[in-house]
Amino acid sequence: MKNSFTLLEIILSILISAIVIINSAYFSKELFQTNKDMQNIEILKLDLLSTKIFLQKNNKGLDEKLSFENNTLYFDKNILLQNVDEFEIIKKEKYYQIFIKTNNRIKEEWNITI
Repeated sequence: MKNSFTLLEIILSILISAIVIINSAYFSKELFQTNKDMQNIEILKLDLLSTKIFLQKNNKGLDEKLSFENNTLYFDKNILLQNVDEFEIIKKEKYYQIFIKTNNRIKEEWNITI
């Protein structure tokens, strides 16, 4: 009787340990995937921010220098930003209004002074 009770305790301990290990592995996998997604989003934000800063520095004649073809944004026929889904530039009296959407995730509107 005593041996069977000890055996039952061992089986329950192994079962509980297995459940804890499986849940820990699942949590680690989810955490890794979330961190990877967040890293990709932050890289996209950095790309957009650097593009905005570049356009602010080179703000003369943006409506003529910028072109959008095949999901790629060009500046004077050089690649400026890839994976752009939507792009629109409107010239106002004192600034350019730019709408941009990348990777179906981030959509921004910029006002760049002339």
